[in-house]
Amino acid sequence: MPGHDGNGRRCGNANYVNGSYLRQTGSSNGDTAGMASNLGQKYGRWEVRSRIQAAPGANGNAYHPVLITWPDSDAWPSGGEYDYFEVNVGDDAGTAFMHHPTQSGVVQDEYHSGSLDLSQWHNYGFEWSPNGLTGYIDGQQWFHDTDPDVQAPGPMHQTIQLDNFFGDGMQQAYFDVDWARVYSIS
Repeated sequence: MPGHDGNGRRCGNANYVNGSYLRQTGSSNGDTAGMASNLGQKYGRWEVRSRIQAAPGANGNAYHPVLITWPDSDAWPSGGEYDYFEVNVGDDAGTAFMHHPTQSGVVQDEYHSGSLDLSQWHNYGFEWSPNGLTGYIDGQQWFHDTDPDVQAPGPMHQTIQLDNFFGDGMQQAYFDVDWARVYSIS
């Protein structure tokens, strides 16, 4: 199927288990990987242990790994979108974008982590409750959003994507996932 915004293709064979972890590969021709859970819920906690690496000696445009909860309705932007970890390969910090599903005029709330070596394994967590949205890196809170306009109207599910924002001329890269977990909360 077409890749992010029509750039490259999302290919099933770009997701594979390499030993004991999932590896998503972004190729130099722009073909890449993505996957989505079919387990949706309103409110919950999502956790993923991952690392990001460029292929040795690779050059070109950087891939864009992202951990998202996406609306089960597939309605965007009215269903909301919580990008609780988003970077470019080569970055040294994480960013989160809490996309507003309301007509408040605000498009998103944005948060930036401290410095991180993203080529090392880290645990990224996201909790969505009626009281707000909270992000964690390695068990430490790095953002908390209590803006009521950012609350999504319905259930959401986890996606793990290695997005291509440029088309071709990409730097081959890997988004490795050791595990992913989903918890319900009341």
